[in-house]
Amino acid sequence: MDPFDAAGAMRHFTFDAQATACAFIGTVLAVAGGDGKVRLCAVDGSFKAVEVHDGPILAMAANAKGDALYTAGDDGNLKKLGADGSIDIVHEGRRWVDCVACSPRGHVAWSCGKTVYLAKEGEAATEVSAPSSVSDLAFSPDGKWLGAAVYGGAQLIAPNQTDKQKFLEWKGSHLSIGFSTDGRFCVTSMLENALHVWKIDNPEDKHGRMGGYPTKPLSFDWTADGRGMLTAGADVLVMWPFTGTNGPLGQNAAVFEGGVGMLRSVRARPRSRQVLIGYAAGGVALFDRKDNGFGYIADADGSPVIDVQFSPDGRLAGFIRENGTAGLLDMGKG
Repeated sequence: MDPFDAAGAMRHFTFDAQATACAFIGTVLAVAGGDGKVRLCAVDGSFKAVEVHDGPILAMAANAKGDALYTAGDDGNLKKLGADGSIDIVHEGRRWVDCVACSPRGHVAWSCGKTVYLAKEGEAATEVSAPSSVSDLAFSPDGKWLGAAVYGGAQLIAPNQTDKQKFLEWKGSHLSIGFSTDGRFCVTSMLENALHVWKIDNPEDKHGRMGGYPTKPLSFDWTADGRGMLTAGADVLVMWPFTGTNGPLGQNAAVFEGGVGMLRSVRARPRSRQVLIGYAAGGVALFDRKDNGFGYIADADGSPVIDVQFSPDGRLAGFIRENGTAGLLDMGKG
């Protein structure tokens, strides 16, 4: 399979610090580093390093407008990096900022230990207590809920009415969190190499375990049409069905073979049937559900791919590895 029209060559970047997170701001791939810098990588192969934090950046998220990034640091600060290069301090504290997420409705949330902060961009934050330290934050695509992965389940908070909450219970450590594209289901990855899913309007009766993984399926994403959830955590691409009243509950996953080792990161291409895959050995592939074929866009270098991203329009694909290397590809129109 030819995974893309030859719109441009893969641009490779090597930095002198560990990469910790990445996100797109416009047509630029922003790479957060363990040295507190954000590298802004362009499709022409150039990059600019911006000093943002005094210490490692632990998490990063782009806002819905695509004109700013929020960066969480172990220096206790949450900062906003604008596309114009401006840097604003959103939060200053004594504890490191663990997680950050942005909503399609203009909210931003971050966490410090057991405290979740939630605000409209540019406004004062409301504090919400979690039952344990927060491992991950995510907003539902409709902006109705903010989800926090915690010990014992998932805490859901209504952004515009923070006293309106739900707790989706399941024993164990929950590490990452996400929502189906229609907002009906919440999914978490767990410490014991499994996922858990709840139907939000009936979580006590409609929930279940999605297991069988040889390693932790920390990365998962929904297909562009919302009908399937793609997951890492195995040496095959696993896709759970999210069709029908109860989504994946009571259904089996589809498995797509042909990869090159353990999947570490997955991301669906917007408005497309293609999937970007990062491997534990460092390779990157584009999987096309039209013909179930894998096309490789970056060779393995031995360092795990910790994140893969598409630009909002789906034209640009980016990835980062633990060792501080990154790649950016102009794939042309989807």
